Amino acid sequence: MSKRICITFAGAIGSSKTPIANYLSVKLNLPVFNNDAVRTEVTEDLGKFDSVEHIKRRNKRLKEITKSGISFICDLSVDREWKMLKKLLVKNKYRWFIISLDLSKQFLIKLYKVKGYSNSLNVLDKFWNDHDNFIKNNGNEIGLHISDVDFKNRCETSFKKVRKYLNV
Repeated sequence: MSKRICITFAGAIGSSKTPIANYLSVKLNLPVFNNDAVRTEVTEDLGKFDSVEHIKRRNKRLKEITKSGISFICDLSVDREWKMLKKLLVKNKYRWFIISLDLSKQFLIKLYKVKGYSNSLNVLDKFWNDHDNFIKNNGNEIGLHISDVDFKNRCETSFKKVRKYLNV
């Protein structure tokens, strides 16, 4: 790819960002920055999760990636982090493509139960509201919306839409 591009996601915990990111990584030959991997690393290194250390490491790595100029997939929900990420992308002359996972609460509850994300049920309303606010404030920047109806084809639909975007 000749131009700097960041493909990223908006959506609640457990809404399928990582499966789509991994699918796109293989299909487009792009590296993935995985926020959850940094979270796991911090927990393993410290023997407990430390949100301050997680944010410090995550932001440092994102700065390094965007400064390098490589195109990448950012497996991170921008619902709460868009201001920070967008600032880095603009500073380093990136274009971006946001895939928004606009799933209903009922669908997310079903996914959480299947995945064993019982703790996430307790914070579903917060993440739901964060996503809703992101769409209200940044909806014009979203390249693809995925809903309950087209969830089963989310990976291939994302690939086709991103490929089309990159060829423009």
